[in-house]
Amino acid sequence: MKLKYSVLLVTLIATTANLFAQKTYRQIYSDPSEVQSGYLSLHYFGVDAGFNNLSGASILSVGAETLYPITDKLKAEGLFLYSLFSLEKTSFPFLFNAGAEFTLSSKTKSTTVPVLLAFSYERNYLEGKDINTYTTVKLRGDITSELNVRGGLYLRNSAFEYEENFTFYEVTNIFHKGIYAGLGYTRKLFMHIQDSDGYTFAYARNFRPFVDVLVLPTSVDVNSGGNTQTVEETLGWRAGMTWQLNPMTQNQNFDRKIGFFGNLLYRLEFGQRPLEGFYVTTGLAWTIKKFK
Repeated sequence: MKLKYSVLLVTLIATTANLFAQKTYRQIYSDPSEVQSGYLSLHYFGVDAGFNNLSGASILSVGAETLYPITDKLKAEGLFLYSLFSLEKTSFPFLFNAGAEFTLSSKTKSTTVPVLLAFSYERNYLEGKDINTYTTVKLRGDITSELNVRGGLYLRNSAFEYEENFTFYEVTNIFHKGIYAGLGYTRKLFMHIQDSDGYTFAYARNFRPFVDVLVLPTSVDVNSGGNTQTVEETLGWRAGMTWQLNPMTQNQNFDRKIGFFGNLLYRLEFGQRPLEGFYVTTGLAWTIKKFK
């Protein structure tokens, strides 16, 4: 009888331990130089709006964005967005940046990083809540951090509506033309991870925040009731980032295909543009080509 209860107790403990056992993960390879830091991405959803000039706001823009490594330290960058839907349209509404960035310093160190294992979204219609669930694990890995100088050409064409002392002027055209110059920071990592079941997969990120001065001498003639005046402004600024998901190839991912959502590029910038005040530019892009 005692033997019977002992067997039952051991079985119960083993079963309970199995139910509550958690899968474990370990990093088996880490090298940030493996990151495909260059890309060509197609923007399929973009917004660009100056808060003091809502008439010139672009609600839906499409276009392309690229970062192309010329050498290990020099990269060319470009962004083009065309507005499919603006609150007011005058001529050809677009945003265009073309420039370069040069790496001043680079440092690689081992640190603990959160690795995203899973993400789920659920909408509770009864309670009117959105529920986002993330599953992450912290692992040691090598991260390369780069400090960059950057600069280039900045062009933007849109509609413009001016108001002064409760006088509203007619909608006209505004064209920003000038340069941007500033600092950028790159943080990239690449690793192979293996779980306790023996399954191996790749994990990588390429995160690029930046801050720029905008030198955009802008002059606009505005009209109200036959009265015309010229408004001018020159300087602005912006801060932002691009976040590239899965900057790796199918071959680096153990020949597993990287799906549409795995090839997303997210861009966000905000700042102040001459005559438009505070503005926000944001967009989602799909990466169709990666460069090393």
